[in-house]
Order: sequence, then structure tokens, then C-alpha cells
Amino acid sequence: MADQSVHMKQFEEAKTLHNKGVDGDKKAVIKANEMLLKLCEAEPENALFEAYFGSTLVLLGRDAVKILEKADKAQEGLDVLNRAVSLDPNHKEIRLLRGNICLRLPESFFHCSETAIEDFTFLLDHYKVNSNYLTPKQIQEVLRNLSAAYQNAGKPDEANLVLQRLDQFGN
Repeated sequence: MADQSVHMKQFEEAKTLHNKGVDGDKKAVIKANEMLLKLCEAEPENALFEAYFGSTLVLLGRDAVKILEKADKAQEGLDVLNRAVSLDPNHKEIRLLRGNICLRLPESFFHCSETAIEDFTFLLDHYKVNSNYLTPKQIQEVLRNLSAAYQNAGKPDEANLVLQRLDQFGN
């Protein structure tokens, strides 16, 4: 049990580094990736560790110089994120993470806008059942991202319907 609390403390540190990496800090991405790899090895069934590890792989792909390395790392990260969702399909943070990543990857290469749509729709469906599930800011972000994912998937009518929902919500 003591190991778990140590792992959670390490995870919080890795998550902070991950978030710095999202903002562009390449060294933070490398460190977060190393930490999360060790955490995944220590707790292979921890879906949240797995999801953030997958995200760091995508970030390593973003930061890579060689085009093949970019693609390979991003695909590897997507595979890890998909495994995380299969380990814990109802985890809000994991769905937010995967949805946001799928939205930002080039659709022409990765074809994952449908996955983003799935994740954002999942989150909104849970919000309909429990109004405390998402904050107002999260709802606005999810609606904006869902609209963009529909746009990326070549579904402008659905994208516009989601934008109308966002307007009704009080953008």
C-alpha cells in the first residue's frame, strides 16, 4: 500500500511535467515519459498512468525531428491511449486526454477524429446523467472540441449543430 502512495506522488510530479510538455517544454516531456514508463511497469493495470504515458509518447512524436519518428511515436502513443481506455472506459480524465490528442493529430494521416467524437460524446452523455460530471468550462471546451472533431471528420452539419448547443449553453 505504501508503494501506491509513493506511485501517486510520482504520478503527480510526472503529470506536472507532462502539462509543461503540452505547453512546449521538450525536456519536461522526456522526463515525464521516463517517469511514466517506470510507473506503468510498476502498475501495469493502472489506466491513468497508461493514458499519460501514451500522451507523452505523442508529445515525443510532436517534438521529433524525423518525420517517421514523429509518426511512429504518435501512433505508439495512440495505441497506449486506446489500451488505457479499454482498461477503464468510464474514466473522465482518460477520455478527455485521448479526445484532445485525437482532435489535434492530422486526420489525413491518423484518422482518429471519430475517436475524438466518441470520447467527447461519451463525456457529454455522462454530463446529461450527472450535471456535476463536468464543470461549465469543461462543457464549453468539450462542445468546441466536438464541433472541431466533426469538422475534421468531414461532417460540417454535425459540427454546426454542436456549435448551436454551445451558443445555447452560453458561450
